[in-house]
Amino acid sequence: MQNVQGFLLINLYAFLLIVSTCVIFFEKKHLKQIEGATYSKFLIANLFVSLTGLILGLLVSNIIYANEFLISIANKCYLISLFFWVYYFTFYTVYVALKNKNTINKFIPIFKTIKYLSIILIILLPVTVVMDKINSQVSGYAIMYTYLVCGIGIIIQIICLIANYKNLKNKKFIPIYLLIFLGGIIFSLQVMDSSLNYLINPTLIFIAFIMYHTIENPDIKMLSEIYKNKELVEQTYVDKSNFLFEMTQEVRSPLMNLNNLCKSIKDEDDIDTIKEKLKLINNRVRELDFVVNDVLDVSSLDIQKIKFIRNKYNLKTIYEDVINKVKSNMPDNIEFRTKIKDNIPFLEGDYIKLKQVLLSLLLNSVKKTKEGFIEFKIDTIERYDVCRLIFTITDTGLGLSIDKINEILSTTSEFDSKDVEDLEKSDFNIKLCQKIAKAAGGNLLIKSNPGKGTEIILTVDQAIYNPSSKESIIDKYESAIVNKRVLIISQDKEINSIIKKKLQEENITTSIILNGNDGIDKIKSKKTYDYIIIEDEMNGINGYNTMKEIKNINKKIPLILLIEKNKENIIKHYIEDGFQDYIIKENIIEDINRIIDKY
Repeated sequence: MQNVQGFLLINLYAFLLIVSTCVIFFEKKHLKQIEGATYSKFLIANLFVSLTGLILGLLVSNIIYANEFLISIANKCYLISLFFWVYYFTFYTVYVALKNKNTINKFIPIFKTIKYLSIILIILLPVTVVMDKINSQVSGYAIMYTYLVCGIGIIIQIICLIANYKNLKNKKFIPIYLLIFLGGIIFSLQVMDSSLNYLINPTLIFIAFIMYHTIENPDIKMLSEIYKNKELVEQTYVDKSNFLFEMTQEVRSPLMNLNNLCKSIKDEDDIDTIKEKLKLINNRVRELDFVVNDVLDVSSLDIQKIKFIRNKYNLKTIYEDVINKVKSNMPDNIEFRTKIKDNIPFLEGDYIKLKQVLLSLLLNSVKKTKEGFIEFKIDTIERYDVCRLIFTITDTGLGLSIDKINEILSTTSEFDSKDVEDLEKSDFNIKLCQKIAKAAGGNLLIKSNPGKGTEIILTVDQAIYNPSSKESIIDKYESAIVNKRVLIISQDKEINSIIKKKLQEENITTSIILNGNDGIDKIKSKKTYDYIIIEDEMNGINGYNTMKEIKNINKKIPLILLIEKNKENIIKHYIEDGFQDYIIKENIIEDINRIIDKY
């Protein structure tokens, strides 16, 4: 009788505990994530374990009158709920133990197969009920199979613990520790007194309760996401406010200049001076027209107006590529300031021409600036499926005369034969930049004070990239390497061929030179490369001396050592002396993949 009272008391408490845990968990909204979804199903399994266990206990204890059929049905319901408890607990453990959470999808079909097969077997396998006046005894293959599957689940959980021995302090493993610890205690007590089997259910419920406090807190996670979104909205608001403030200044300055020029013309008698001031007025009108129509007029953002080839690209990649090339051509006494707006989406357009124009404008500023600074800034205006790019290049260089500015700005978008030839070059003059900008549906504004500096604002509209449903997730988010240039200085033709083939697969332009002296001459001729791979041993000048000579010419180009495996012990010294990284010939494919991923 005492055992029956103990059973009722402990299992009722356990039932109330799991009900209250379910109410607390399910009354709140949660983020859609595997961990939370698994725990919600695990809680329901706990609820059924507690409920069916309580009913089964009342039936077999003869507190409620029942026949063999009812006890058999209640027992199978309890076994199924017990199986689901172990099933979801094991799934959760495997998920927590995985380093790459996305790989859980590979295990889902296996878990589902085990789930459906086990339910069918538990229902079909027999259960034997032996009834007497005190209580009923239940046995059979269904019980044996359930205990076997549950035992396998616990073994899998222990394996997950062992596999994560370096991460055992993770609080998400606490429920597994409890299961092993409390399970061992319950098993020992049952060996001493088989009537204490009613302690199993409360133990399982207690583990579920503790687990609630170890899963990733959905409320904190949701608040964190809300806070991040709030920060993003606030940052966007700040960016827009700053941009509008800057554009307001852009409008106010020409207006003030126009006002001053108009006042000065009133009292001017000299015709030549009046003509000169009229040119300035014309230029200020252009500035106002540019800011109002080409920058701020969002109604003109139309996907149909976008011209040129439309290829997907990441503007940040082009931005980094351009500034790296400009830095390699810039004297140390000039400060190079850069700023790009955050969260620019992937775009579609003729990124090759865009990069050529930006590089040409910046290199022109480098040529004209002897001291001071050059600033390169990118802003955007987004509307529906169009993004207006606003590039601002400011320098403290020699500047341009008003006549030169008007000549450039009056350029049409028609190309002549010389323009076509110039397009093959790595950079070209501002006049051709204006032609390309106009041909691409963009525009160029130049503001300059001779002897004080120049500000160039380029605007161009680009389509916001909209991936089709056929494209993979990787393709959707990848940031491809665009137009990187790599020079290989090596006499090993077989290795050269492997490297070149691999780099070309990644859209990287590759050049090969067979000796160090020719490689040094290439760098002296101002040929630009993003990376240079240099073989250790070559006839004539070796890799080390080649590296030293190139460093003397251009310290900014990253150099990568190509070396044999038997010289691994000296790689460290090469890195200390000037090489940035290394490729071992015997591990050529692995090392090339590592280098591509790294840089």
